[in-house]
Amino acid sequence: MKLVLFEYRCESCGISFKAPQISPHAYGEFLLRKKNSPALRYLDAIHCIAYSEVASALKARGLDEVKQAEVLQAIFGVVACDPDLDGEPFEMGLPPYCPECAGQSASVWSITEPIEFIELDIPAPTFLLWSSLTAQEKRTRIRDSMRKLLPQSRVA
Repeated sequence: MKLVLFEYRCESCGISFKAPQISPHAYGEFLLRKKNSPALRYLDAIHCIAYSEVASALKARGLDEVKQAEVLQAIFGVVACDPDLDGEPFEMGLPPYCPECAGQSASVWSITEPIEFIELDIPAPTFLLWSSLTAQEKRTRIRDSMRKLLPQSRVA
């Protein structure tokens, strides 16, 4: 898979480093990351049944489109994706892992100039647990994750 390199500055230790990202022109494609780890998963959301199911469940809750997209990105990895071998979940929207201090607090980032590409073989997330759940269990999992990850929101 051909990815674009971005330059990041770590807010924790101050070093600059390069990390891969999906092309800014891609639609419906995401890199899922883990906290404190360089592990990645590639999600083609347009063709992912689990992503469509979570999105539909959020739409059924009456969220407006903007809030639905925010919540979907906040909970999808934890709700639908199988965790990594160490039990830690993959998440959407996490900044990259700093190779110096292992933090994930990149405060400044920009695409490299000239644009640099990197070819990586990134596995897709798996959805074995999600696929084994009943419709009611999926709704409960979504509700519970919304309550945990978005405590400021009123979740019914």
